[in-house]
Formats: sequence, C-alpha cells, structure tokens
Amino acid sequence: SAADLYRLWVHAVPPGEAFPAWVGSWRGDTLVAQLPLAELDEPRTLAREALTRPGAGPRIETHRRVPGVHYLLVAPFAGRDVLTVLMAPRSRLVRSEPLVQFLRNDPGGPASYTLQLGLPLEDATLNDRLAWSRDGFEVHGEQVIDLPGGLRPVHATVSLGSPGPTLARGMLVVMLDGAILGALWLAVAAARGELRTQMGLRLAHGLGSYRLRLTVALATFVILPTLGFAVWSAGRLNEEVRRSRDLVVRQTLRDVAGTTGEVRVWDELALVDTLEEVARRLEAELLLYRGSSLVALSAPVLAELGLVHPLLEREAFEALVVEAEVEATGNATIAGRPTRVGYRAVGGGTPEAPAVIAAPQWVDDEALREEQLDLAYLLALVTILGLGASVWLAGLAARQLARPVAALREAAVAVGRGADAPTLPADPPDEFRDVMGAFGTMARDVRVSRELLEAARRRTARVLENVATGVVAVKRDLSVTLANPRAEALLGQPLAPGAPAGAGGEDWRPVWDAVRNWLAEPPKEGAGMPPEEFDVGGRRIRVQVARLADGAVVALDDATDLARAERVLAWGEMARQVAHEIKNPLTPLRLGLQHLERIYHEQPERFSETFTETSRRLLAEIARLDAIARAFSRFGVPPSAAGPLEDVAVGDVASEVIGLYRLADDGVAYVLVGTTGGPVPARRDEVQEVLINLVENARNAGAKSVTIRLAPRALSVDDDGRGIAHGLLDHIFEPRFSTTTSGSGLGLAIVRRMVEGWGADVAAQSSPGKGTTVTVRWPG
Repeated sequence: SAADLYRLWVHAVPPGEAFPAWVGSWRGDTLVAQLPLAELDEPRTLAREALTRPGAGPRIETHRRVPGVHYLLVAPFAGRDVLTVLMAPRSRLVRSEPLVQFLRNDPGGPASYTLQLGLPLEDATLNDRLAWSRDGFEVHGEQVIDLPGGLRPVHATVSLGSPGPTLARGMLVVMLDGAILGALWLAVAAARGELRTQMGLRLAHGLGSYRLRLTVALATFVILPTLGFAVWSAGRLNEEVRRSRDLVVRQTLRDVAGTTGEVRVWDELALVDTLEEVARRLEAELLLYRGSSLVALSAPVLAELGLVHPLLEREAFEALVVEAEVEATGNATIAGRPTRVGYRAVGGGTPEAPAVIAAPQWVDDEALREEQLDLAYLLALVTILGLGASVWLAGLAARQLARPVAALREAAVAVGRGADAPTLPADPPDEFRDVMGAFGTMARDVRVSRELLEAARRRTARVLENVATGVVAVKRDLSVTLANPRAEALLGQPLAPGAPAGAGGEDWRPVWDAVRNWLAEPPKEGAGMPPEEFDVGGRRIRVQVARLADGAVVALDDATDLARAERVLAWGEMARQVAHEIKNPLTPLRLGLQHLERIYHEQPERFSETFTETSRRLLAEIARLDAIARAFSRFGVPPSAAGPLEDVAVGDVASEVIGLYRLADDGVAYVLVGTTGGPVPARRDEVQEVLINLVENARNAGAKSVTIRLAPRALSVDDDGRGIAHGLLDHIFEPRFSTTTSGSGLGLAIVRRMVEGWGADVAAQSSPGKGTTVTVRWPG
C-alpha cells in the first residue's frame, strides 16, 4: 500500500534529507500503490517499460530525462511483486508534489530564489548567460538550456526583499554590535576594578532620579501604542492570509468543478486516477466525500496513514448537506498541522448523500512565518528607537525643568543655613508657580519657627536655672555643653561649655565612669540609663541619663532627704498593714463569742461541747494574732528572711477556714470543693492569712455564696458579690487601693506579697454584678 511505501521511504532516507523521487509498487504490470514526492518526467511510463525488459534480480537503470539523469531502481520480490524507485537530481527545477507539505518531507523553507522550467522551444538558440531584469523588489532572469527533448527556457526569480524589513534587520545588527562592544567594555572595566564604585553611585542616583521616572513614562507612552499597532497588524496579516487562502481554495474548487464536469460520470475504478490527474494539474490535494464519508483522495497515503478524518467536518456537513449551500470553508488538522479546507458541493451522488469536493490548504507555511518575522524585526526596531527617543526627550525635558529646580535647591540650601532665601525667578513656568509660592511661604514659616525656637530655648534656660534638679548636657567625650546652676552647686564648681569630664573631683568619678560606660554601649531605641544612686561625699545622689544624637543629658538629684522621707512613709505604711492584719483575726474571735452566747441562751445542753470547740478556735486565733505581730516585725525584710518554706496541705487549711466562718451563721453559704489542694511549698500561717483575707473581701462585697476550690498546685476563692469594674481590676493588688471607702487597701497587697514569697502567682477575674474569682497558682 501507499502507507507501506511511505514507511519504507522514511526508513531508507536519513532524517533531514529530501530527494525528488517517485516510489511505486507493481504486481505484474499493474500499479498497486504509489508515493509521488516530486513532479518527475513520466515516472509511471519509465517504470512500466523497465518491467517489460528482461532481467533477474535488483538493478539500477539510468535515463536521460528532464531536467537531467534519472536513476531507476527495480527490486523484484517473491511472486510477481516489484518495487520501483525513480530518483531525479537535486534541483529547484524539480518541484515537490503538494503531498510533500503534509508528509513533512519538504527540504526547507522558502528560498531567496525560484526556478521555473518552460516547454520545449522549436526555434531558439542556446545562450550561456542569464538576462536579468528588475521588477520592483524582485530580479528576474531568463536563459535557454539544452535538455533531453530540446531547448527549454528557464526563468529565475530572486527576491530582494522590501527595504523596510531589510533596513530594520540592518539597524538591529548594528545595535547588536554596539551592545556587544559595550558589554566587552563593561567586562574589561569590571576586571580592572574601575566599575563597581562608579556604577554603584550612578545606579543609586539614577533609581531615584526624576529623569528615570520621566523616561519610564515616555517609554511607556511610546511602547504601548507600538505594541498595540503590532498586535493589530498581526491580526490584519493573519486575516489577509486567511482571506487569500480562502480565495485560493475557492478558486481551486471552481477549477475542479469546471474541469471534471459532473462527478456522476466518474466510475469507481477511475475515480482515484481522475482525482490525481486533476490535483496534479491544479497543484493541490483533493478529497471526495459522498454524504459525510470520505470515498477518494488524490493522495491515498494520507488516508492510509490516518492523517485525514474519514468523515466530513460537522460544520461543512451542516452547511453543504443540511443547508444546501454551494461552498464553505473551515479549519481542520491534517497530518498534525493546521490546515484551511475549502468545500464545494458538485453534481453526483444522491439527495441523501451528495458529492462534496474538499481542497486543503496548508496554513503553517514559511511564507507566513517570514512575514511575521519581518513584522517582529520592525517592531523590535521601533521599540528600541522609541526607548532611545524617550531617553532623549526625558533629558531635554529634565534640562528644561532643571533651571527652576536648581533655583529652588539654592534657596532651600540658604534657608537650611539660616540665611535669607535668594530671590526666586519672577516668571517661573506655570507648573512651578504654585511650588515657588509655597516655598516662599515655607521660608517665612521657617524664619518665624526659628525665632520661636530661640524664644523657647531662652525659656528653657530660665527654667533650668530654677529647677531643683541638676542638669548637665555632655558630648560623647563627656565635655560639657550645658549646665544649670543646680548642677554647679551639686558639683561644687562652675561648668563652662567645653569643660572636660571629671567635674566635681574624685568623689564624682564613679558617676562619670557609669555615664561613660553607658554611652559606650550600642544605643537601644527609646531606652535610657536606669536610675542609679551613688554615695558622693556622704550624700545619696540619684543619676538619670537620656541619650542625645551627639551625647547625653545627665540629671542629678540629691536623694539624701528624699530617702529619709521614704523610710518614714514606709514605717507609716507598715503600721497600717499591722493594724489591718490584726483586725482580721478579731472577726473570728467576735464570731466565736457570739456563737457561744447564742448557744448558751438557745441550747444550754450543747453549751459544754460548743464551749470546748469554740475555745479551741479562739485560742488558735489568739495564737495567730501573736504570729501576726511577730511576722510584721520582719515584714520589711526580704521574703527569704520570713523563714524556710515547708510542704503545706492546703486542703486542711481551707477546711479550718471554712469551718470557722460557718460558725458565724451570717446567711452566707461557705463551700469547699476539691480535696487535692496540697502539699505545696508555702508557710501554713500565711496560707491561712491569705484565705481569710480573700473570704473577708468576699463578705464585704455582699456575697451570698463563697466557694474555696482546690486543684493540683492551685486554689481559688469564688464569690457572687458585687464584682469589680474592669478599669479597676489591674489596681486591686496595689497598696492603699480599695474599692470601698471603709477599706484600708492593704489586704490584697499583703496577699500578693505573701504569695510571691512562696514563688507562686496570684490573679483575679471579675464580672461587675456577678462576682469575683481570685486564684493562687504554684509553678510546676
């Protein structure tokens, strides 16, 4: 079959090679299949004549044909099968069959010249020179050559190309050469180390320049229309190509219809030969459909290789068969390549299955790609020229704008130095009129601000003269830049600007050493030197330092009297705390006595038992009062001095506190939840004090239910009292803070101090109107 011949030819010819050839398969003297790859001089006749000549085994014959010597291979097989291969010289005088473009056996793209061979001439003379003539952008040559069968004319056509694409390519080549030379120069400069600093400075300056931004804007203004025009041109080119192909396809179909007449006269045996003859005459491939089925091709190898679909395209079937149109065009894929196919309904067939002739036209050809490549070169050239024009225009515009900008710059420098601003141009461009007016207003505002700043400086100097804190401003080398009278009085000597460090003598050396060391550390944003106190000549001097850009400000305070006053206040607060803590045990004592009195009058028979239990509790509270007195004697010392921690069973302590408060019969429900609250590191008496403080606070808040909850390494006291407002919750553990007017504000402060002495944490949560929860949590 033709498919077998094609596979044989593909395996025999090296990849990328192409030979003008005709391959045929014979059975006896009957041509079974053929693969026409080039328009050769009567290939069937030569092959049939070779079969009639005697000879055994394969042989190669030579024949003088047009345009030169042809080689014919005759290879007999078993039986009567014979393979014949006819090959012509490689010459542009031998044209490829239309089938070749679908089989991808074309030797290459379009050449810069073409050759066409004419019919034999009867009265002509042989000439050895080509006669050239120019027609537009093409050169045509004529020559008569001697070939078998007589003299024949040869017409040569050389395409010079239009000047536009040629000029674009030439300019792009020149630009490419310039770019290569520039890259080589940059490489040499970089190798010599002359490029890094200069290019870095220019790049840093160029990225923020107004000229670069203006260049980008102008380049965008040039490039976007260019790209739009290119897209539009590409679309128009494709549309024109499509229209021209449709025109060629329609004309081919009309020629087919006019040449063959009615298809009904074709019998099935002569159908392929007829299509092949017409296709060769019209230089096109043809397909014949009856109804929707493919029945014949001018190149059967396409169907045998599965490169064409056996059914008519749906759009063409609807247009020609259903809607009874005469012609239609559409897109298809043949041999894996995009193809434009024309369809025409011709006579023959039946009303249900009319005859349709199809002529495919290959779309993906080199001519279209060549035009698109020319367009791409032109677009690249226009883009590069547009970029160059934008850079030049940007420079021109920048120079025009530079004059008023330079005037503004000189004026800004003068104002920055504190001098009067120079006179600006009287008639600036309209774009700068408002800017220069605003600059003049700004210069006046700066002058007024400088005067106000000077007045503020004088006021600050007067304030510093009268403050009780000594203020010294120093540079990094601790040379004095500013000092107020209080600082001179503390240091005992005048501090003139520029005086060296170490003022005040040897007693002040630790102060200045601390300031020098702090300035030597890396600066931390928003951080000053922590306040420190130094013993200077029997006085306590408190020092605070704030960092400046070129030094620091040192604040000096004599804290001797202040420390004495703080100690007095501390003893006063201690007395209040002692009174508050002694008051807490008094409440259980009072409750116990009231309980005894009530039992004595209401239930005398239980008095003895109740007296024994209550007296035990009263004695325990009296002992706690004694412990409180001893504890507050050491309350001002660190927690470590309060004694070592021990493992305390929190559940036992909580049970005692709950039992004590249940004696009160005050309408409050006291509940203990959980039994896993211990042991934890603490002090037993302090745990009891903490619980009593928290329960007492709950009773004072009007709670009707107080619950002590125990958990592993945690305990909490819940109540349903008034609660605490969210804005006050963060301050309840501070000394002297109370949510009631009758409270001392020391209860929760003492609780926090005791809890922190155990290494635990205390926190509170509250909802106004719903109650409060205070939780003590040990780590681990």
